[in-house]
Amino acid sequence: MSANTDVLALLAQDLAATSPGTFWLWTTLGLIAAIASFITAFAALHRARLIENTPTSRIRSAAQGYVELEGDARWLPGPQIRSPLSGEPCCWWRYRIEQRQTHTWYGRRTTRWRTIASGVSDELFLLTDATGECIVDPHGARVHPSVRRTWRGPTPRPGRRPDGPSWLQFGDYRYHEELLQVGDPVYALGWFHTPSTYESLDETSALIERLQQYKRDRNTLLARFDADGNGYIDAQEWEQARRAALEEVRAERLQRALDPDLHVLCRPPDRRPYLLSTLTQAALARRYHAGFAILFVFSIISWTCSIFAVLARGWP
Repeated sequence: MSANTDVLALLAQDLAATSPGTFWLWTTLGLIAAIASFITAFAALHRARLIENTPTSRIRSAAQGYVELEGDARWLPGPQIRSPLSGEPCCWWRYRIEQRQTHTWYGRRTTRWRTIASGVSDELFLLTDATGECIVDPHGARVHPSVRRTWRGPTPRPGRRPDGPSWLQFGDYRYHEELLQVGDPVYALGWFHTPSTYESLDETSALIERLQQYKRDRNTLLARFDADGNGYIDAQEWEQARRAALEEVRAERLQRALDPDLHVLCRPPDRRPYLLSTLTQAALARRYHAGFAILFVFSIISWTCSIFAVLARGWP
């Protein structure tokens, strides 16, 4: 007990000898770190509880709004998505390029890595399950990818990614790449909505517009409905044209009603988390619980140290 008291007394003496500017700078930084880690800890706990308490939906039957989905990542029809660094096919990518820089500070040589380029994919991809598929817009999502890799090279933009271990690679540039690959199982928590392809159709207005189209193309109108070939449309022929136009309008309306709906998953309009993860629900929840515990303990330690420093030194 006396040893601990002696240590605290020595710390108090060191704090008293510290210049006011330095003391209050580090004390303020400690308090900021305590507050920031406390807020971040409970944000992680909130995400963990959302993952655990939100029921998993099927794409076909998912309700409109904030939902949890599970499926496989796939490409949309069209060009493949490729990582800008390795050129590897994927559904989502993120990269960062760093350059090693050496500085001399008060006669001491220091080396650090400075980020010179970075980027993140915002290209759309598909999430599919046994019941259907939806388009995923990854903009604004917190993504936990399946691939994380780092390698080094001599140029600002990498060539072919080396096959050997990273500790055998040399160069003043370091490349970081994260990928969500095609076929990866994906856990998603976000905003689900279905912009229906069926549009309300005023039958009378649509019929009038179709008849006006007939009138603008007189040659076609005569070819279709001038039964007696006299070069003009009489009342009986015009009634046949009206019935044909009405059938076309109703057929188009029916086709629109039968078209499949397009499902989209995107960032929620409020502040709720948007998550895309190749980890399972249980693994992701455990990660956030661990993050909460670490950050909460760090917050308590930072807060305690800052308060001890102020009490030991005393207010100015």
